[in-house]
Amino acid sequence: MIVPMKKVTLLALKSEQDSALVALRSLGVMQIEQLRVGASDSAQQLKEEFDSGSRIVGELDKLFKENDGEVPAAGKRCSGAEAIESAGALLDKRDQLSGELNALSQRLKALEVWGEFDRPMLDELREKGIYVHLCAGSERQLREAEELPGVECRVIRQDSARIYFAAVSLEEPEPGTLPEIRLSAEDDPAELRSRIQERGREVGVINGRLKELFASLPAAKKRLRKLHAEWEFTTVHDSLDAHGEVVTLTGFVPEPELETLRAAARTNGWGLLVADPGPDDQVPTLLRESKFAKLISPLFQFLGISPGYHELDVSAAVLVFFTIFYGMIIGDAGYGLLFLAGTLFAMWKFRGRPAAQLPCRMMLVLSIAAIVWGVLTSNYFGTSPLPGLKIFTDPAVKDANVQAFCFILAIAQLSLGRIWQAFRDRNFRNIGKNIGWMLILWGNFFLTLKLIVWPGDFPVYMYWLYGIGLLLVIACDVNWKNMADVFQFPFNIIGSFVDVLSYIRLFAVGMAGYYIAFSFNGMASDIWKSSPWFLVFGVLVAVIGHAMNLGLCILSVLVHGVRLNTLEFSNHVGLSWSGSNFKPFKNNTKSEEN
Repeated sequence: MIVPMKKVTLLALKSEQDSALVALRSLGVMQIEQLRVGASDSAQQLKEEFDSGSRIVGELDKLFKENDGEVPAAGKRCSGAEAIESAGALLDKRDQLSGELNALSQRLKALEVWGEFDRPMLDELREKGIYVHLCAGSERQLREAEELPGVECRVIRQDSARIYFAAVSLEEPEPGTLPEIRLSAEDDPAELRSRIQERGREVGVINGRLKELFASLPAAKKRLRKLHAEWEFTTVHDSLDAHGEVVTLTGFVPEPELETLRAAARTNGWGLLVADPGPDDQVPTLLRESKFAKLISPLFQFLGISPGYHELDVSAAVLVFFTIFYGMIIGDAGYGLLFLAGTLFAMWKFRGRPAAQLPCRMMLVLSIAAIVWGVLTSNYFGTSPLPGLKIFTDPAVKDANVQAFCFILAIAQLSLGRIWQAFRDRNFRNIGKNIGWMLILWGNFFLTLKLIVWPGDFPVYMYWLYGIGLLLVIACDVNWKNMADVFQFPFNIIGSFVDVLSYIRLFAVGMAGYYIAFSFNGMASDIWKSSPWFLVFGVLVAVIGHAMNLGLCILSVLVHGVRLNTLEFSNHVGLSWSGSNFKPFKNNTKSEEN
């Protein structure tokens, strides 16, 4: 459920504003309505320090993970601030050296077309009256150079665009007569290689010094959390409105936490103005779900979506239908077993991390769904070694039955959305509108069955469903004073049919996954049968094919399984996913560190 919110204005004495904010932060029950971000120099400075520290700690943590999480025995332990400062200086120096390395490497690569040459020797030859010019040009320019008196040309390399050649003479040619590449004093391949090696060694030394800071990485992260808390506190402080000797702060508080805030107000001598949020207020959303419905929250977090405060919490319905969609799209008990094994390993690997347990439990449910559907349809890595449910395995009826099941899911989910919306609105006109659209959806359901699944005559009751549904929608939904609404009405009818028809994607995607697996199995079998010596190659083809198919199945879940819930179902339940999560002003640091 979506927790009801109250809009609260807190009043405190200006002389006690800092202590009031500290107490309010310790409660962690209020999200500030309008934060004045960067309103003061101190807030800007803290934000810059936090952003810089985040970049530094992120780079250090990345290097730590690349080093397999090993802390050197000679690790350097220091405070978080010192670790961030030292790592920042080292990273800046490494970036500078990396830039120099890149420039030197590019220059050396540009000189590679000339092969190996000694740059100082060219200068020595010039002093002795032998002029060597490195040139690059077209065939015409090469011919013109060869025709110059006293000039000998030697082609060194040629590509599709240019010819690289050396022009040697005992006299200095006239300026502009040769397509000469001017070399600087630093354009010496041997010297460039030496400098590249030197810079590489310096980068290695810096990486070694960065690794010594791994021991201080926890302190650096703690310092980062403290910086964020200080910046947040300063930003909230800047958001206070002064009214003489009184300051006020407005925000949103969950209704169940209101008594906690009132108790703190009595203790600290605050004043509270409590009201219901207005229609124009941007109220945050706090979901308080059952253990069952909470399983789908990792998906919402991954997609970055949340229902609006005035919308419905459909977590339980999305979990049920998304689980079924997942099972049908993956559609393979073998793949489901792989997911299950990976999930169980992840649960064991991250058993000490509470944040990882909920995503693992969600994947556990989804993996079981894939296994169940694979068993029902007798699909194990694109083979059928075991009998499944006859209605889903009999070649004569299986396709029609799976298609019918897709449309049953469609009418069940979309009707649920309309019923849900009707109960929420509790307005005669809105109830009539939603009942009308639900009847049209049922008409669409029977229409798709007769057009696609079991072709035949349309049943009489389908016409009654359409007739009554259209009358209710025309009477209760169409705004006849708005011509745009009137012209849009026929397209809405067509759209409702497309919404039902859209669920056929579950059948199509599942079937595509099966035939991809089946085809790769056939290719692997043909390779192996051609010669026993090709057994390893055949197995490799099967493994690569199934890995690719598995990736496509996961992508299909994200594209099709998510879409049916966040688009088709959401449209019929009146959900725009326009909400923002409740983020209270609270203390996220357990200890303070300088």
